[in-house]
Amino acid sequence: MQNYFHIGRFVIPMYYSFHTRYQGWTGMMAWLIKYLIPVLSMAYVQADFDFSRFVVGLLFFYVIYEVGYIQNDCETIKKEASPTLRLKADELAFYESHKILIYLTRLAELLLLGYALTKMGVGMAILLYGTLTLLIFAWYNTIRNGFCLVVHLILMMLRYTFPVFAASNHFSVEVAWVALILYPLTLFIERSVKGKFEYKSQWLARFVMHNYDERYLFRLRYYSVLLVAIGIWILCDWSRAAYGFPVLLLWATSLMNYRSEKYRYKH
Repeated sequence: MQNYFHIGRFVIPMYYSFHTRYQGWTGMMAWLIKYLIPVLSMAYVQADFDFSRFVVGLLFFYVIYEVGYIQNDCETIKKEASPTLRLKADELAFYESHKILIYLTRLAELLLLGYALTKMGVGMAILLYGTLTLLIFAWYNTIRNGFCLVVHLILMMLRYTFPVFAASNHFSVEVAWVALILYPLTLFIERSVKGKFEYKSQWLARFVMHNYDERYLFRLRYYSVLLVAIGIWILCDWSRAAYGFPVLLLWATSLMNYRSEKYRYKH
C-alpha cells in the first residue's frame, strides 16, 4: 500500500508540489494567494480566455515543472554538502528503484496533455514555450551560485505566464509585465538581499531592502505602492479590473504577516 502512495506522489500532476512545497492548510493557502489567484486573474482579463484550456495548461505545466522539482530533490542533493531534504529516506529509495517508471509516466502525461491542448486550439509555439521549462530547470539544478537567482526568476516567469498564454492562446507582453511585478520580482529581491547561494546584492540591500529581516515590511510597502499603481491603471481602463483583486489580496496578506511578525517580536 505504501508503494501506491509513493508512486502517486511522483506521477500525479501537482501532488508532488503539495507534498514537498505546499504542505498542509498553510501551504495550500499560500499557493492559492501567491500563485493560483494571480494567474487565474491574469488569464480572466484576456479576451480569448478559455477555462478548460487554463486547467489543462496548468496541469501540463506542472507535469513539466515537477520533473525539475524531482530532479532537485533526488539528484541534485547528491552533489551538495548540506542539501535541503524534502523527501524521507523511503521515498528517496523508492525513487531510485522506480525512476525510469516515474519519468516515462511523466512523459506520457506530457504528451497526452499536450495533445489535448492542441485539440483545444493552443498553438505549438506556446507548447514549446512551456516545454522550455525542462531545459531551464535542468540548467538551474546544475548551478549553485548567484546566477541561480536569475535562472530562478526565469522559471517563476514561465510558471506565472504559461497557463495564461495557454488559456488565451496568445503571447502577451502585458501579461509578462504584470506577472513579474505580482510576485516573482519581490521574491527575487528578497533572495538577493538574503544572500542565497552565497550571493548578496549590495545595491538592493542599500536602496531597496536593507536586510532580509525587513522582508515583511518590504512586502507591505511594495504591495501598497503596487495597489495604488494598479488602481490608477484600472481607473484608466476598466477592462483590467481583474488585475486588482490579486494585488489587493497580496497587500492584505502582507499586512497580516507584518503585524504578526511585529507582535511576535514584541512578545
